[in-house]
Amino acid sequence: MADVEYAIVGGGVVGRAIALALSPQDGEIVVLERCPADRVENQSTRNSGVIHAGIYYRRSERPIKARLCVEGNARLYEFCKENDVPHANTGKLVVATNTREEDYLQGILATARENAVPGVRILNAREVQAIEPNILATAALLAPTSGVIDSAAYLAALQRVGRAHSLFATEVVSIQDNGASFELETQCVGNSERFTARYVINAAGAQADEIARMVNPDCGFQLVPSRGEAAKFYQSRRPSLAMGGRNIYPVPAGFYPDGTHANVPYEEFQSLLRAGVITETVGVHLTPTLDDKGKVANTMTIGPAIQAGVAKDDLASGLYPPAHYLRSVSAYFPGLRVDDIELHQAGIQARMAGQLDWHIQRDVKHSNCIHVLGIDSPGMTGSLAIGRLVAELLVS
Repeated sequence: MADVEYAIVGGGVVGRAIALALSPQDGEIVVLERCPADRVENQSTRNSGVIHAGIYYRRSERPIKARLCVEGNARLYEFCKENDVPHANTGKLVVATNTREEDYLQGILATARENAVPGVRILNAREVQAIEPNILATAALLAPTSGVIDSAAYLAALQRVGRAHSLFATEVVSIQDNGASFELETQCVGNSERFTARYVINAAGAQADEIARMVNPDCGFQLVPSRGEAAKFYQSRRPSLAMGGRNIYPVPAGFYPDGTHANVPYEEFQSLLRAGVITETVGVHLTPTLDDKGKVANTMTIGPAIQAGVAKDDLASGLYPPAHYLRSVSAYFPGLRVDDIELHQAGIQARMAGQLDWHIQRDVKHSNCIHVLGIDSPGMTGSLAIGRLVAELLVS
């Protein structure tokens, strides 16, 4: 008989949401987190804090993201209300500044409707100007179910309400399938411990491919880390920078391996993305922050500015300067100046190499292990829906 029923490797929002979804089940749940209790960070807390609507993910290419983002959006708002997590349903504008980008808006609108995202519509330039006078746009897509959340408070709430025993500052060094259970070896402050678990759920974020190879050395998973950096500005310093409290995004962009922008029509953009010729980013965007009462504050963040090819733990070397952020948003936010901008934070997200969608499946050799890999954006929005899916896989 195993010492515990479920061992969840990774104590970020995804691992904690899985623990919450498993709470009604019998058996002990252990969450193993390599960060100290007071510093669980990276993807879970070093992000834009956006509650995504689910407008970008075509069902034909990214069916898991398409389904779980929309489901997770509704679940997340409900969870925040029930557990006093600061959040705001701000809505979001995806803005176009020329006719090519307007074509992108039509493609995004079609995807949003396919995913049953409620209330999405196109605004003309006059309508954009009426609600966001400082934004320059020829048209914009409005996604009213988008919002912002205090991601650290959300993580803390998941830790509080989930029925799980937490082991912080604990690193998993080996996992061995013994037939009826897995034996896990862990290290904490130099001390090694071993215990057995009937099920292992690998939700280790940027380290999830390493954990997967402990379970199954032949799995072949590879995560590609990229660093998302952010800056910020204070609207209160210059009244002319005042915003209407919404998320403001450019249209998505694609980049070739040499960093060249794929300035192509929307359908060609999608074809290149499917073929793996380009990588996609939703662009450097403006995001409102929240005060300690959950109200939209005067500080806006700008990001993420993506740097690929960094180490999984590199949060500081070679950060983009303020001028990079100014260039990134000047087409649609021309009033910003470089001296308005301060650097804010950086975090690492990891995508699956050669795969656009999330990977949430049983290990092909060890069926009592479920891998939750490549949970990049919109992972926080989809986290509660991911937890529900993992719990269903375990009992099926």
